[in-house]
Amino acid sequence: MAVAMTVDNPEGSQEIYDAVREKAGLDRPAGGIFHVAGPSPNGGWRVIELWESEEDAKRFVKERLLPAFQAVGAALPPPPEFWPVHNYMA
Repeated sequence: MAVAMTVDNPEGSQEIYDAVREKAGLDRPAGGIFHVAGPSPNGGWRVIELWESEEDAKRFVKERLLPAFQAVGAALPPPPEFWPVHNYMA
């Protein structure tokens, strides 16, 4: 079942996002369906993604995203929020 993942990072910025994204790799990760990112209305940076499964998303976070944050010296983001998806358009 597809799941959505949201990360609202109050310490995030476009500069941090771009650096982390470059380190994590720009290719589509296994199980990734959709990705969108931009400034959060509350300040910081927001990322919303759609994944084939929660396991795929968690594997990406553990194996690629968190190491990329550490590699660029940025504070780790808060844990992602997941919820099941009934329908989506891409």
